[in-house]
Amino acid sequence: MSAVEVFARVDIDWFHTTELRERIAAGNGAIVAAYSGDGRAIAFTISDLDRSWTYQSTGTTVEIVDGVSDNASVVVELDSNAFCDLITERWSAFGLVYQGRAELGRGSFDHLGVWEPALQALFFGRPIYGPDTAPGLDREVRSFTFGDDPAEMSAALHRWGFLHVKSVFSDAEMATLRSEVARYTELATPTDGISWWATDSNGVDRCCRLTYLNRLSPAAQALGVDQRLAELATLTGIEMQPTIDRLDGVSCVMKQPDIVTGLSDLPWHRDCGMGGHPVLCPALNIGVQLDPANAENGQLKFLVGSSHHANPPLTESQVADFPIVAVETEPGDCTLHFGHTMHVAPPPTSPTANRRSIYVQFATPAVFDVIGPGQSFNDVLFEQSGDGHMRPPAEA
Repeated sequence: MSAVEVFARVDIDWFHTTELRERIAAGNGAIVAAYSGDGRAIAFTISDLDRSWTYQSTGTTVEIVDGVSDNASVVVELDSNAFCDLITERWSAFGLVYQGRAELGRGSFDHLGVWEPALQALFFGRPIYGPDTAPGLDREVRSFTFGDDPAEMSAALHRWGFLHVKSVFSDAEMATLRSEVARYTELATPTDGISWWATDSNGVDRCCRLTYLNRLSPAAQALGVDQRLAELATLTGIEMQPTIDRLDGVSCVMKQPDIVTGLSDLPWHRDCGMGGHPVLCPALNIGVQLDPANAENGQLKFLVGSSHHANPPLTESQVADFPIVAVETEPGDCTLHFGHTMHVAPPPTSPTANRRSIYVQFATPAVFDVIGPGQSFNDVLFEQSGDGHMRPPAEA
């Protein structure tokens, strides 16, 4: 099946009468029931078909009921094209809501977030992350140094979903990149179409991301084809190439202090969270750390082993119950993570924080058949904001 065929339109009546029932009987229903519990339900209303279905957990499996059940805590209203995009993962439920292609007739965005892993399990048979699905995973992960045993590094990457590799680049290289980032951050504007903006508590707009930096900076362009990064990408054991002309190109993420609105401090998410999982994953994101990363200056946290699962939304109250690792890095280090790995970039605690990381994404050939030059799933963020100020989907 080609990458394009993955997203083909589906007969929705047939899907509910035949295909989805077969997937439920094959075990998908049991996964959802174990996660959702007895009596939980979500409903979909397909506007142009004038049809509705409710998916209801019985405690052991899932039943498909015609119409909207009274006990459905969430009712999603969308047309048949949007529903086909959902069940093929061209777009996620979040991505559809963000674009205004799906609306919540009942329930909140947070309620939909709780249902998202259940829908992934129901439609695709993906196990849901939890104590029973991720045995033996803990917080005792280690860092590696560039040049360590590739087999050991590859095994760790696949087990944990992320990796910290020390001393990949020199101090001189990092100084050059910091200078380039500072220069182009100064030139960025909220209407330039390539930068992300957020606002601090004083009402000051701060640039928090530069995309397609390789179009502007020769040093960033060279980073996009750097052989050290290509060597790290081989740890996946999968044919991959850098997406320097699409999917935001070579981008730079900047952690700014005291941000009150905008997507500077990303919540728990996966990089395929807006959609495109069948072609985007597995993808590898390599972050080149220009500045120290720690709690004060901003750092990444990863949910160990989550790249293999559908992942429930995480709140701070749940953090202690899961194997979560905060990665501390130095300039010249690299972080690697699969796009489906759950990760978060919480606010820095220092009022002078200014951590910058440059990202180069590596993807499989299928991506280049589906996503054209200059295109990205993040484009919808620009389309919805209109002013470079990216907003969380819950606020869209």
